Amino acid sequence: MKKVLSVLVAVLLVASACVPAFAADEIVMTPSVTEAKVGDVVTINFDIAEGYTGVTGSIKYDPNYFEYVEDSATATDLMVTELNDGIEGEIKAASAKTEPAEAGTLFSAQFKVKKVNGEFTAELEKLIDENDNDVADTVTIAPVVIAAKADESTTKASDETTTKAAEPTTKATPSSSGSKKSSNSTKNPKTGGVQVIGSAAAVLVASAFVAYTMKKKIED
Repeated sequence: MKKVLSVLVAVLLVASACVPAFAADEIVMTPSVTEAKVGDVVTINFDIAEGYTGVTGSIKYDPNYFEYVEDSATATDLMVTELNDGIEGEIKAASAKTEPAEAGTLFSAQFKVKKVNGEFTAELEKLIDENDNDVADTVTIAPVVIAAKADESTTKASDETTTKAAEPTTKATPSSSGSKKSSNSTKNPKTGGVQVIGSAAAVLVASAFVAYTMKKKIED
């Protein structure tokens, strides 16, 4: 029984060693930005990992959200690449090399944002490894979403509103009817340490001064 189990384990180990292991990011689309406003231009790079001798794939986009910038699709010298940008909503590429290529950007293209929250997807038709095996079915390319970029003025106004809302407010203490001081009494304002007499008090002072002057004249 132990011998049978040992044989089975050995077979499983050999089988697992024969299955190629691919990372989730063997092929990725790398955007220049992940947030943008309407009218902004976004660059999408089609990047591959090292060890491949051929790639056939495409970047797909919704023309309602993005407008392809004419003649912006550019291939690098990573492989010999032919590009087709004549199909609306898709940029196709076919690349090949006699020896395994290094990791890097295969091609890139630019798009003008017409509506935010648009998505780029990729389709991989062929992916040839160094052993001339097509392993395209083993690779998944994650989509790229270009989200809405917050307007700077809106953000600033929002921050100021939040700051003001966070400031403590001082509530006026209502005067009670049973208070010893009359609620109609007011304090004279002070300016630079010199008391400023209110208008009512000024009239009283003037009247008192006139009465005092008249009394003085009568006595004299």
